[in-house]
Amino acid sequence: MSEAWSQLRDIDRLCDGQADIDFAIPLTEFPRLPLQKAGTGETVRGRAQFRREGGFAVAELEVAGRVQLICQRCLTPMHQPVDGSARIALVASEAEADRVPPEFEPVRAVEGRIRLRDLVEEEVLLSLPIVPLHESPRDCAPAVPAAEPPAEEADSMQKPFERLGELLKRKE
Repeated sequence: MSEAWSQLRDIDRLCDGQADIDFAIPLTEFPRLPLQKAGTGETVRGRAQFRREGGFAVAELEVAGRVQLICQRCLTPMHQPVDGSARIALVASEAEADRVPPEFEPVRAVEGRIRLRDLVEEEVLLSLPIVPLHESPRDCAPAVPAAEPPAEEADSMQKPFERLGELLKRKE
């Protein structure tokens, strides 16, 4: 049997029944999320409350968890907290979305149905940084220092511009 968060649900039924749904969704269930292999055991938890407000079907969404990303400064894994909330107006058309008050985010519910996982995935993606970085450069893994070549290798190393200075002086 599939989880409630993965099923297409009728928004009229959810809102008219004022449904409150607690969820725990594994990160592996979000196809658009950039996951690292070591971070696939994480879960996003939260609650969705469905209501009617101002003539619109509304979902109040709260999410919490963490996602493992790659720091773009040191290229090592890092954990990014995901904590967010959203007030979402579930609309049937673009024309209806234009009438949504500014305190709501309009989301199109095709044929009046929505998958809770899709709402949660969108909120998680919106909470991620564009460029993941450790909070401080000191948190980054130390860079591996370049190894010094052995002394005998250093002497035999080619140095193509070694005599350039001498050649330039001769031309003067």
